[in-house]
Amino acid sequence: MGAAMRRLDWASTPVGPVGTWPESLRAAVSLLLASSHPMYLAWGEEYVQFFNDAFRPVLGSAHVQALGRSARETFAETWDVMGPLLERGRAGDPTTEEDRCLPLELDGRVEERHFTLCYSALRREGGEPGGVLVTGFETTRHREEAARREQMARLEAEAANKAKDEFLAIVSHELRTPLGAILIWTQLLRQEAVDADTVARALGIIERSTKSLAQLLDDLLDVSRIVSGKIRLEARPVDLPSVLQVAVEAAQPAAEQKGVTIESSLERPLIPVSGDPGRLQQIAGNLLSNAIKFTPAGGRIHVRLERAGPQARIQVIDTGMGIRPDFLPYIFEHFRQADTTSTRENRGLGLGLAIARHLVELHGGAIEAESAGEGQGASFTITLPLIEGAVAALLPEEKGQAASLGTLRAGGLNGVKVLVVDDAEDARDALSMLLGQFGARVTAVGSADEALAILERDQPDVLLSDIAMPDEDGYSLIRKVRARAAAQGGLVPAAALTAYASPEDRLKALRAGYHDHLPKPVDPAVLVETVANLARRGQPSPSARSR
Repeated sequence: MGAAMRRLDWASTPVGPVGTWPESLRAAVSLLLASSHPMYLAWGEEYVQFFNDAFRPVLGSAHVQALGRSARETFAETWDVMGPLLERGRAGDPTTEEDRCLPLELDGRVEERHFTLCYSALRREGGEPGGVLVTGFETTRHREEAARREQMARLEAEAANKAKDEFLAIVSHELRTPLGAILIWTQLLRQEAVDADTVARALGIIERSTKSLAQLLDDLLDVSRIVSGKIRLEARPVDLPSVLQVAVEAAQPAAEQKGVTIESSLERPLIPVSGDPGRLQQIAGNLLSNAIKFTPAGGRIHVRLERAGPQARIQVIDTGMGIRPDFLPYIFEHFRQADTTSTRENRGLGLGLAIARHLVELHGGAIEAESAGEGQGASFTITLPLIEGAVAALLPEEKGQAASLGTLRAGGLNGVKVLVVDDAEDARDALSMLLGQFGARVTAVGSADEALAILERDQPDVLLSDIAMPDEDGYSLIRKVRARAAAQGGLVPAAALTAYASPEDRLKALRAGYHDHLPKPVDPAVLVETVANLARRGQPSPSARSR
């Protein structure tokens, strides 16, 4: 202890020889000498002070004169603050100073550092207050780190806001462009001097523009479901080659229009994966759409499927524009596009890849993007876990593609009585004209009350109803219908035709009592086929008719 005490190098003090010091003081001084943290000890009525080497920069060059002096003398200029703190600590009150700024004299220069100071009581042998030990824990680095994190968070927030603003501008542009085309061509069709070629051209543009709007809305809704965690998969064993073949065939028209060739090599047979066939087709469709968009005329896209150990590996490789190295890490992020300027060459919201990544991860898989740089093409690789030991008999029958309106049998709805319920007059007119062209007898009303009144007088074969309507919605309507007896139309086959298009909305409609759920805008061919199927559902079986 004597050698340790000499390291303090103080003048003789009123505290007395070391051997006479109370145990608390000797223990505090031992701790003070061993600590790398700044420590300061004041003892007795005069606050005779001791401090370690780490505390010397606080006192600066005056530390030599401070040894053995009272705290009041050393801190005379700030005693009005320092005195009460030392007294509180000496009395045993828990005292901590957060973020105390102390000027330190380091190598001849003064630097401000930040500390948390803790004041601990020291007792005499009898238990009465004897002194206070002040321990400093430097927080400068933590403050700087916190400031750095705050700055990074601010920059990220600014970047996110900028990306959001750019995305909203793109959304506005992408919505207004097809809407503008629809408005112009519909007004041109009102002119009397319009030849058949112009009419055909106008109708083609209106159809493509409408499908483009529907796709934009689907993408926005999918992103909303992703953000809210509401996307659900209807998982079952899926034959990947069949799903990818359908996706390739669906992408062919767009590729041919642009002069891009799509090739595929799909390993067969392949152990199935567990997944949602519709969502898996959407993943492949999004990757193909992206490849077509960024591959110039004369380019090639290759779709490859093969087994890689316990996984299926899907690759979509193109010879297109490639991806800049600085943008590659952000390629799957929402609302991020490599080019958001008004001179950008490619349209779209840039959501397809973000949606694809999320859907792949929901299937327990992973997706990666690679590119050697601009002009070097790009490669997207998906891996999905295979179902080991699955048997082909478990695979459900794949549905064929929906028929086009032109391939449906004319008069296929002859004599079918359809009750259409929609508060939008234009929608009622369009549905009435479409179904009427196939021979249906359509009654169209604008409210649930009117629909219930029709059911009292004349039972329809099929009920088509909107969901969102004023006063009483489609859910309430179908519940009232199902509460009726069969002779009063309680068993009428019904489909919800609605803009509420999520899987949750579909489930809600089916639980309410509808037999089917058709999201708006509905494909006319799908609508006609659905009405025909519902009409057949409502017909009694031969055995029932014989009775």
